[in-house]
Amino acid sequence: MDDEDGGPARASLPEVFRRVLERLDRFAPLPPGTRFLRTLGPGTPGPQAVSIAEREPATDVIEGPHTIFVTVELPGVSRKDIDLHATETTLVVSANSPSWKYYREIPLPAPVCVDVITATYKNGVLDVSLEKRDKTWRIPVN
Repeated sequence: MDDEDGGPARASLPEVFRRVLERLDRFAPLPPGTRFLRTLGPGTPGPQAVSIAEREPATDVIEGPHTIFVTVELPGVSRKDIDLHATETTLVVSANSPSWKYYREIPLPAPVCVDVITATYKNGVLDVSLEKRDKTWRIPVN
């Protein structure tokens, strides 16, 4: 098809995207009943998006000689909404923000004393230090 000047007509940008998506759909089909255009952009929440989304927070675990340090990112969470539980081998963190529900079970690299735990929360970052249960102290001999 030609445009007004007699040259070949250029496809509109939405038409180009539609063609690309149709080609991709042939190679990697989606499960039956899903439309490929619905996955583009944030869209509007449908009836299935009534509940708060659950997310696994980013964590760092650092093992020191006598202590295990755990850092958990919980942006947008109030201090009172954080729930922290520990066993000798696992730290469980759960928290709720207005838009996210965070939950993470963190396996610890060594057994810890569950009664010697400190936690601080500042600027969306939870820092937890756990004392190792089986400590072997090196005693210098003079």
